[in-house]
Parts: sequence; structure tokens; C-alpha cells
Amino acid sequence: MIKNHPLIRFLRSPHAALKDLSATDWDLLIRTARRGYLLSRVAHLARQADLLSALPKKVIPHISSALRVAESQYRSVAWEITQIQHTLHPHNIPFVVLKGGAYIITGHDAGNGRVLSDIDIMVPHKMILEAERALVGNGWFPGKLDAYDQRYYRTWMHELPPLRHLGRGTTLDVHHTILPPTAALKPDVNQLWHKAMPLKEISGALTLAPIDMILHSATHLFHDGEMEHGLRDLVDIDSLLSQFAITESFWAELTGRAIELDLSRPLYYALYCCRYFLGTSIPDNALHLTNSCGKPSSPVAAYTTYILIRSIGSVFEFEKRPMTSLANFLVFVRSHYLRMPLHLLVPHLLRKMFISEKNRQ
Repeated sequence: MIKNHPLIRFLRSPHAALKDLSATDWDLLIRTARRGYLLSRVAHLARQADLLSALPKKVIPHISSALRVAESQYRSVAWEITQIQHTLHPHNIPFVVLKGGAYIITGHDAGNGRVLSDIDIMVPHKMILEAERALVGNGWFPGKLDAYDQRYYRTWMHELPPLRHLGRGTTLDVHHTILPPTAALKPDVNQLWHKAMPLKEISGALTLAPIDMILHSATHLFHDGEMEHGLRDLVDIDSLLSQFAITESFWAELTGRAIELDLSRPLYYALYCCRYFLGTSIPDNALHLTNSCGKPSSPVAAYTTYILIRSIGSVFEFEKRPMTSLANFLVFVRSHYLRMPLHLLVPHLLRKMFISEKNRQ
């Protein structure tokens, strides 16, 4: 049972878990957390709960190291966002910091112990090529992509090909909206910009409004084709919900905004999975409201939640079971189906399969 896994027990209640975890449990917890990009989060929770001195001696070096990683991550994110601002501000190009970078730079709880591999930003669609030129001029270059992949990104995707800074080796994803234009869901990016909030002391930099931040996190996770860090993203959503759900009107505003942005479906899956894995506190009336506007038909909901839970839970399996591998494949196919209509998706997947097979030979 996933709920009995040491990592899940610790994420749900550090104090209660500490009383029961054996040395074997700690070993499994640390290996799993490290694999899922969650060890720094575990370290933060231990420190927040004032448990550092109560940890087993063999665990302390791992937790201390993870805390230093988180501190280094914070400095790196702050530095990179400043460099991006120095690059785009002279061209009067505003940008929204997304996902982990936003949680960290705003000081939200979700940023505590958050480990990320790249920075994500969003710029106005009409300025994305000017932003790309400015970034390239300051050391961010795209990786080597063939003509097809270049067309794939620039025609069908909601972002430029990933940029990598030649000097620092950091990766930057530049978006112009939060889902591909070819996706079935059509959130109005102008509404996101309308409610975006400026970052103090970083002129031209913004973050999404709190509720939009939750909806974007859910949308990104449940349109993704790889769930290896899915549990980390659920921890983000759980933390954001815990931080922002402090008013009686919050849940109605969240579901109302999801309907407004055409994002009720990913919100439904996010709340379902947060409750399943992390026991997130969600009022019954909020679940009922989300179900009524975001839950698909029963067979689709049962099938999709099964493969999503199986795939997110793959972080706990150090030797993949056949059903988990199948679930990962189905989630991958689903993600492409959500992003592209069939007349684009089929030739795209066939080409990728052909190229992969050719490369293997």
C-alpha cells in the first residue's frame, strides 16, 4: 500500500512518522525521496517540525546535505531570474516566472526544499522571438535539434526549444502560454496575464496569481507524459492548497476560475491524486463541485486515475513491474493525445518511432 510507504507517511505527518520509522524504513525513505527530487523537501519538513535533533544518526548527514542543496538552489534561482530580468527588461519584455522558480522566488511554502532542473518563464506571444534573440545574445542557446523538431516546437508547442546558458549550464524554458495551441483545452492566456502579480524589486518580472499558480501546476502535471517527478509536483499542489485555502470562499473561487480558464479537468485529477497520495484536506463540498464540473464519465475517470496513480507511484518501484511500465506508456500516449489532434499526432508519433528505431540500428 502506497499510504504505508515511509516517504508518504513522513510527507503526511513528520511527527507521527518519526515515532514509527525503523532503520530500514529510513533507508527506503531517503532513497525514494532522492529519486523523486523530494529529499530537500523532507529535510525542510524535518527542520520545520523541529525534528532535526531527533533524527537517527545515520540519517542526519543526508538531511544536512539536502538542506544545503536547497539553500544553493535558492541562490541559483534568484541569480538566474535576475539575469533573465537584466536581459529582457532593456527590451521592455515582461515575463512571468512559472512553477518551481516562482515558488522559490516568492517565498511560498512550496518553494521550501523545492528542487528543479530548469527555470520556466512565460513572455507575451508577440514578443517571444524578440525575447529569444535577446536571450541568445546573452548566452542562452538552443540545443541541437533537427528541422522537424524545430518546426514541432515553433508551430505546435507553447514554448521555444529549451535554451541552455553556455557559461552556467542552466536550462531555460520560454513559454508563450501554458498549453500547446493544438491542445483540446484552451485557457485564455490573457486572463493569466491580467491577474499576474509583479515581483518586488525585480522590475518586469511577475508570477501567476495564487489560484492560477495552482491551476497551472495541475495542468502541467496532468498533461505531462513522464511522471517520474509527479509526486514532487503533487507535493507542490498540496502545499499551495494548504497555504492559500484560508478563506471560506477559496474553494469556490478555485473551481470558478478553473471553469473560466477551461481547466476543470486537470483540477479534478489534481485534487483526487493529492487526496490519494498525501491526504490533502479538501472540503467535501469542494470535491463535489470539482467532480460536477471536471470529472469525466465514470469509465474514463476510472481508467485515467488508475494509470495516473500507477505512473506517479512508479517512484516507489526500484524495479518496474510490467503493469507500471504499461501505465507509464499509456500516460505518455495520453499526454500526446491531449496536446495534439489525431491528424497531427499519428504522423508525429510514427516519425518519432521511425527515427528512434533508425537510431538504435
